[in-house]
Amino acid sequence: TELRTFPFAVARSAPARPTLGSPMGAATWYAIGNVLSSVAIVLVNKRVFAAGFHFPFTLSFFHFCFTVVFYRLLLACNLFELPSSPMPEADKFKVAFAGVASIGFMNVSLSLNSVGFYQVTKLTIVPVTLLINFYMYTVSTTHKVKLSLLILLAGVGIATVSDVDLRPLGLAFGVLAVLSTAMFQIWQGTKQKEYGMSGTQLQYSVSFYQALSSCGLSLAVESFCLAPQQLDGRGECSDSTMAFLSQWRAGRVPDGIVGTILATCFLALLVNWCSFGLIGKTSPITFQVVGHAKTCLVLIGGDVFFPLA
Repeated sequence: TELRTFPFAVARSAPARPTLGSPMGAATWYAIGNVLSSVAIVLVNKRVFAAGFHFPFTLSFFHFCFTVVFYRLLLACNLFELPSSPMPEADKFKVAFAGVASIGFMNVSLSLNSVGFYQVTKLTIVPVTLLINFYMYTVSTTHKVKLSLLILLAGVGIATVSDVDLRPLGLAFGVLAVLSTAMFQIWQGTKQKEYGMSGTQLQYSVSFYQALSSCGLSLAVESFCLAPQQLDGRGECSDSTMAFLSQWRAGRVPDGIVGTILATCFLALLVNWCSFGLIGKTSPITFQVVGHAKTCLVLIGGDVFFPLA
């Protein structure tokens, strides 16, 4: 007997393309949004710092306060739903403090060490995240992925790391920066799955404690002059948020600074929304790869649009 097959039995359907509603499509849009918003906020933050407001913790405090108010307004307009499983307050504080500590330790590490060592600390976040995932959460990674990450990190390291100068104190803060960043990004993923919440719901849940933590750091570090170099020739405090506020009231700061700070609040909300969403849909490792891809794009763009003479 001859075995016959019908055309519809052997025809193979084309692989489905990821749509916006699919996990892959959503992750793609989160990644694109993360790259664009991250580059934008760096540029706008530079304008804020150039205007004399070089207080990163205070700026972060404004960002988190804006996030709290934004989601409260969405709740009032019935445009946002609270998570069905409330996140315990202890977990909210833990995730929020890790996020603020990551920002703080990275800034201190950059101030104490060279830019080259700062780039090294950013590169080590990936292997540290892999180790924490393996030993604390029994999440393993294939050898192909590890090899791909090794090639990526080696390439980014060669392109970005030049001088590596560090001090013992700077090394300690660099280690703290790596650990806090890795834990913050891991918790962004695990807490979303543990409590069945979206990235925006997690962002809303931790934003109040992030604002509280950054406010404490702002008051402790940036609100008053704690070093002699922060005083002007008359011995008055000239390099603090309080001094900047006095200058703003006297009209001695550039016009539009308030509007520029507000623009950074919008961008920070977008950056965090894309970051929480991307990690929730994928993993902290994917988020780090997107970050390094962003670095590569910046380097390529600089070489294309601003070639050396």
